[in-house]
Amino acid sequence: MEIKVLIIEDEISLRNSLKKLLELRGYQVEEAEDYGTAKKKMLSDKFNIFILDLKLPDKNGIELLKEFPEKTDGKTIIITAHATISSAVEAIKNGAFYYLEKPLDEDLLFIQMKKIIEYSRLKENNIYLKKELLFDQAAEQIIFQSQSMSRIIYQSKKLAETDDIVIIQGETGVGKEVIAHLIHRNSKRKNNLFLPINCSAIPEQLFESELFGFKRGAFTGATKDYSGRFIQANGGTLFLDEISDMPMNLQSKLLRTLDDKIIYQLGNKNPQKIDIRLITATNKDLWKEVESDRFRKDLYFRLKETIIIISPLRERKDDILPLFNHFIALFNNIYDKNIKGISKNAEKYLLEYPWEGNVRELKNAVKSIFAFKEDDYITPNDLFMSLNTDEKRIKKYVVSLKEYENKYIKKVLEINNYNITKTADILGISRTRLYRKMEEFNLGRKCN
Repeated sequence: MEIKVLIIEDEISLRNSLKKLLELRGYQVEEAEDYGTAKKKMLSDKFNIFILDLKLPDKNGIELLKEFPEKTDGKTIIITAHATISSAVEAIKNGAFYYLEKPLDEDLLFIQMKKIIEYSRLKENNIYLKKELLFDQAAEQIIFQSQSMSRIIYQSKKLAETDDIVIIQGETGVGKEVIAHLIHRNSKRKNNLFLPINCSAIPEQLFESELFGFKRGAFTGATKDYSGRFIQANGGTLFLDEISDMPMNLQSKLLRTLDDKIIYQLGNKNPQKIDIRLITATNKDLWKEVESDRFRKDLYFRLKETIIIISPLRERKDDILPLFNHFIALFNNIYDKNIKGISKNAEKYLLEYPWEGNVRELKNAVKSIFAFKEDDYITPNDLFMSLNTDEKRIKKYVVSLKEYENKYIKKVLEINNYNITKTADILGISRTRLYRKMEEFNLGRKCN
């Protein structure tokens, strides 16, 4: 790993000697003689370590720590010829890793630099592990009742015991990545990285460099080395989503990589060994893509060790209501609400709805309802507002405004024991208008 250091020091002789010393140890070094120059470099580039003089010509070095805490925190060694206890305490409080007096002890400097590198790696691993934990908790919540999903879960856990390549096929939103992650979580690679890549989101001209990496200077704009996704996922699982969108010229390189278990980075003639488990996913029929000359036949047969096909939600209706109720519980917790469930008419509507966006559409529908929902049960009226519905289907279930008004007035009357004055006041209408509504809806009339 290339370590990039920024020396921020106004004394030119010390700056030059530090630079030579660091470069001899294999560090990549940039220099800044004052606060302004350092700020420009920090805005345009990323550094692993900062060696920062406490007193600069234009500002105090601690001001730099305060302005860029997310960049300098835990990565900065303060150097000064004017050491005081108060300045040391202030520097550490603002995120400095260590404090050295001039003239510098070179051995101590390199010891602290090594500690910064180790600390940064531990911090990155901790962030990754927290993300993994959150994903694991979510993945445990695979809600299903259908036989088809039960088979897929069983298949996935069995496949986790192997290192086979897997193709997961299904419409957008059915949960292909959730199943891929389930396989990874139960495999021998579970303690290493699960790295998802959406092939459809990578511009064609960047695909090779993104996947295989490059060396600095390999092409215009390659100002530093980039390891690439295969190297990043080494030891773990690489998940290539929408594999059918991979450019044809890259498919042959992927095939060679899978066969040889090595990669060639752009600008690097030396091969690098890789050890990954590959899981792919597609919302298309890959064999039809082969027949249409949009996907390589040899790569298809190389990938086709196992195929999992996830049925669309409309074909596994047993999962719709359990999922819907699961999302109600989820968003009750997030929005601090207490929606109790869905009405019978809404249930019927959910089971008839085509769910073109599958589980993702269902989840988003529940989420959009929660923004405005105040009463206890989700009705077809709520679904009408949150889903792409056609008029004929919704009319069977949606309560008309007139019918809703009828039920609402009747409920308020009953709550107030048919006290006309109180009821009119709550409804915000006159007593005369309330009497007219009661006659219109045949609600009966009790004098008081």
